[in-house]
Amino acid sequence: MAKKSSKSFYSLAQKVLQESKKPMHYAEITKEILKVKESKGKTPERTVIAVIMRDTHNVFTRQGEGIFGLTSFKESGKPSSI
Repeated sequence: MAKKSSKSFYSLAQKVLQESKKPMHYAEITKEILKVKESKGKTPERTVIAVIMRDTHNVFTRQGEGIFGLTSFKESGKPSSI
């Protein structure tokens, strides 16, 4: 069965983090995204990290080496780190 998500890596990364309710390593974020979206590229992890690092809306926040959360985690009182 083909993976059928037309959502962008950006919106899917945001959704994955919202559902996890905690910061995650970009490799784990990618793993969750690939469950619902097919990647034609050879390096989907690099795509995800690039999308997160280029975030111009300040949705994502870096929590550690390769670990990212949502800015809203800090605003809502959720833990900002693992």
